[in-house]
Amino acid sequence: MRLLQDSIDGIRFYHRPGFSDLKAFEEVVGRKVYLRHGLKILPGEKWMDCGGNVGAFTLLACSLGAEVTVYEPDPFNADMIERNLRLNGFSATIKQAALVHDDRESTILHIGNSNQVWRNSIVTKWNERGIRVPCLNFDHEARSFDCCKMDIEGAEMPILENTAAIFKKLVYEWSFDVDPSLPRIRRVIERQQQLYKVKVRSICLPGAKGAVWKNSWFPLCTDVTCIAL
Repeated sequence: MRLLQDSIDGIRFYHRPGFSDLKAFEEVVGRKVYLRHGLKILPGEKWMDCGGNVGAFTLLACSLGAEVTVYEPDPFNADMIERNLRLNGFSATIKQAALVHDDRESTILHIGNSNQVWRNSIVTKWNERGIRVPCLNFDHEARSFDCCKMDIEGAEMPILENTAAIFKKLVYEWSFDVDPSLPRIRRVIERQQQLYKVKVRSICLPGAKGAVWKNSWFPLCTDVTCIAL
């Protein structure tokens, strides 16, 4: 497959024409969407990157001096992460597996429509395209880390509802087009507020009227940042 090479803010990367790869780097490295509400990535911190996609967050964290282990179930995306790490001379541990809240050893990864591989999901079946991938239990893996970024297209929901893991820093994306239930995310946030200072990037949380996120509201997802009290 043909690869293009580009760079943003000094971070170099390969991306596949017609895929979501470039958009991921523009969002994560260019606009730094995860570095909101005072969140900082510091040298020596141990980060787990849950949902590595093609490595944008991993490269950003490595560039800031963090130690990273990245979890990405799509073998083709995992190969892109490895290429992008080598391109920048960075080192990170890559685990080609899906993170789950239970003891499943494997599951089906549903591939995003129109090469939008950043929407790959073990929860939402976008089409008939899917591959079987290995699984790892989130809480078992989380024991080794100070900090966590999570964007796993709906699989974070049961993890966040059930996890016993506590981090110094946690940032995640909640996708309302996977589950529009506002009470569900409120329950998760209320639990997290006992442990973290929580910031939500949304004008509709937590005081929105109605029980579900409306399709007409924007955006269809929100970023939640949790910093230890």
